[in-house]
Amino acid sequence: MIVIIGLGTAGVYATRWITTLNREEEITIIEKHSYESYSPCGIPLILERKDDFSKLKHPFPRTRRINVLLEYEAIEINASEKKIKVLNKKNNEIKEIKYDKLLYAAGAEPLIPKIKNADGFINKGVFIVKTLEDANSIKDFIVKKNIKNVSVVGAGAIGLEMAYALKSWNLNVHVFEMFPQPFPRVLDPEMAEIVKNELEKFGISIHLNSKVDEIVVENNRIIGIRSGDSIFNADAIILATGVRPSTEILKNIVNMDRSFIVVNDKMQTSNPDIYAAGDCIITKNYVDGSYAPVQLATTAAKQGIVAGINLAGHDATYSGALGTFVSMVGNLEVAAVGLTENQAKEKFQIVTARAKTLDRPEYAGGEEITLKIVCDKNNGTILGAQAVGKNASSKINVISLAIRKKASAEDLSALEIAYCPEVSDLYDVINMAADLILRKINPNNYTF
Repeated sequence: MIVIIGLGTAGVYATRWITTLNREEEITIIEKHSYESYSPCGIPLILERKDDFSKLKHPFPRTRRINVLLEYEAIEINASEKKIKVLNKKNNEIKEIKYDKLLYAAGAEPLIPKIKNADGFINKGVFIVKTLEDANSIKDFIVKKNIKNVSVVGAGAIGLEMAYALKSWNLNVHVFEMFPQPFPRVLDPEMAEIVKNELEKFGISIHLNSKVDEIVVENNRIIGIRSGDSIFNADAIILATGVRPSTEILKNIVNMDRSFIVVNDKMQTSNPDIYAAGDCIITKNYVDGSYAPVQLATTAAKQGIVAGINLAGHDATYSGALGTFVSMVGNLEVAAVGLTENQAKEKFQIVTARAKTLDRPEYAGGEEITLKIVCDKNNGTILGAQAVGKNASSKINVISLAIRKKASAEDLSALEIAYCPEVSDLYDVINMAADLILRKINPNNYTF
């Protein structure tokens, strides 16, 4: 019997591979929500379109060997006896489930920062963005309260995507970020500046280096937000300040690092019968071998596949994550892969180049794209890249494969791009940035 806790991306992909490779194995899935899998990344898009959030649900294919327990929550794990206590949330009954192997894929929960008055107004003007219930609460509040001013705390992907979605409702939107730039973990400062300028063109007010200290309340109603000495009008607040792993149940059972579960390249924890995958684990970086959480659906899917293959009795190895990322804020694509310049400087001698051009000729309706590449100065090996603008993700996807293959700036310079004025430019931004790198490394030697 294999038990899977959590039917998010990692749990879904693990189940698919277990059932494909081992047609005899019984699987029990424990999921605390009343619905099966869903796409939380789509919440800002559905909000922007004023559409139905139920479209984000994904029916989970059942077989006679899969038992899905919806609205059940795992509350205790006895690893020595291989038993899990689960709470039936519908009637508060507790029962035990035995397992031979366990996959823990419960993910992470939104982090609620220590802001005065935040806790007391959750879902009553202060909102997190995680579940479909959260999404509906936000939408209902906007409509029923006829709000005009919204503050978003956090300028990462979810915060900025939500900010744009809320702006599409003709609301006054302010974004507060404690770091000096948007996308502080994936972009270098000069690339983040492009994003900031575009957000301001959308009519979104961006407040950087701005820690939120208090939600201002009057007569038991939110009226504003205080950052430093300034107070800004706010009828509602969206908290998009990161997540924390949902791992309390495994404390003192498996090894952890900053509350994230430590796994090997088989997705196995320090207990050989317990596997883990997704947002709750700490992940090896493919580029430099360091370990950090990489909370992306694509990463969770790969980890789920590896865990599923191994749980099915076969062999799979996880080589590490590149953190290949894209966010769509309105019509602005922001994408990145590998190490930023600041991250790369910690372990490598580096050289960087930034190229700006149109994605296709101007007469064909070309739009701006800026690409930055980070390389090892000694051999030109690509360490990371960031792109902002039209078709940014397609450029980053190419470079993601290049990093996997240990390619160099010379390889990117020699890359042949399919050209047609309606879809591309003759001198692609990838070739352009790579050539700038080569001029810095060895201006007297080129191979095309």
